[in-house]
Amino acid sequence: MPIREIEPRDIAVITRFETEISTISFGEEAITDPLFHTKKLEKAYRYERKGMLVLDVDGEVSGWMWITPRKNSVTKETYANFKSFYIAESCRGTAYVDELFEAGMNYCKSEEVTQIVGKVHVGNLPMRLLYKKYGFKPTHLTMELFPNASHD
Repeated sequence: MPIREIEPRDIAVITRFETEISTISFGEEAITDPLFHTKKLEKAYRYERKGMLVLDVDGEVSGWMWITPRKNSVTKETYANFKSFYIAESCRGTAYVDELFEAGMNYCKSEEVTQIVGKVHVGNLPMRLLYKKYGFKPTHLTMELFPNASHD
């Protein structure tokens, strides 16, 4: 299977993935500074490496999934946040998408999580469909208003 834990040599490519994810998720408010994403990844690498999965196709980083297990402060149950999921254009629509997602789900099983949370921008239809395929259900919708902007 071409899925493995992140390695330091992957960070430059994954920085580009994180920048694109930010743009998809936050539009004009996206953080697109590569240095910001590189620092965030380098810090997380030290503490969260087990949940940082890389799709390696023929020696090339072609996908990325970042999962962080957490403990609910009230119930003490373990849950997981799906922080990032990205597939390089060359692999979109292939079996690699499911392989990477399923590797993430298996990681969650190994961590004995009781809930998995994945946030997705309402306009990111491909990710919404992938979540739906794996049985995720929408639970919250954030509504925003920018009073000084035109209302399209």
